[in-house]
Amino acid sequence: MKRLGLVLLVLLSLAPAADAANTAGAKGATPAKSAKPDPRAPGLTGTERLQALMERVRLQQQEMKTLEARFVQKRESSLLVSAEQSTGTFDYAAPDRVRWEYTSPNPISVLIDRGEMTTWYKDLKKAERLKIGRYSNQVLKYMGASGSMQNLLEYFRMTLKVPDKTTDPYQLDLTPKLARIAKRVKSMTIWVDPETFFPARLRYVEGDGDSTEYEFKDVKVNAHIPEDRFVLKIPQGVETRVIDLDQKAKKDAGR
Repeated sequence: MKRLGLVLLVLLSLAPAADAANTAGAKGATPAKSAKPDPRAPGLTGTERLQALMERVRLQQQEMKTLEARFVQKRESSLLVSAEQSTGTFDYAAPDRVRWEYTSPNPISVLIDRGEMTTWYKDLKKAERLKIGRYSNQVLKYMGASGSMQNLLEYFRMTLKVPDKTTDPYQLDLTPKLARIAKRVKSMTIWVDPETFFPARLRYVEGDGDSTEYEFKDVKVNAHIPEDRFVLKIPQGVETRVIDLDQKAKKDAGR
């Protein structure tokens, strides 16, 4: 789950926070149109190119309401004889509905919606429903559903590599600023698509040297996503464990 949260943090940090977008709209101001920044513009310094890309990402994704994609996950570990590959789909609907659907090799569904986070291990016939209640803001921030690019900049140093071909993705290399982060994540690389300005690939190396890479395909922004995509129809007979964080906090406080 922590690995999933890290990836989700990166994906949704490349979109503006929903509250900021709503606040801007509520003011009724109509910003003047201007040319979008070009990371390839001649004469820019390395820092200016990075800033231009960050601003272009923000502008391109500012109106994002929904997002869906297919993904391929590849994981390498000293504990694995060979690389492990998983496939599935990812869906997001503003402001805080998220679904990861692993289809192979092990079918797993993870859904965040309306103050609950549900994980369904289909082959094991087990599920876990976490009622996050008043902790929803903290959990969603951890899982990335209410984050911003600033989340990454606070914890990582970032450098940009601009490819020679305009059709190739921009490459962002991140290294941790803090020792406590470096213990868990040694490095991270994000490849940003030059057309959609959404990650085409993401790779990170953990503190122990294990690595995980996600490749995203068929990315669709603001396409219609059926409401039932964010509903898990768990059949009878599935062992479901329910954890209520509010109730747990009250019990712990009373001890």
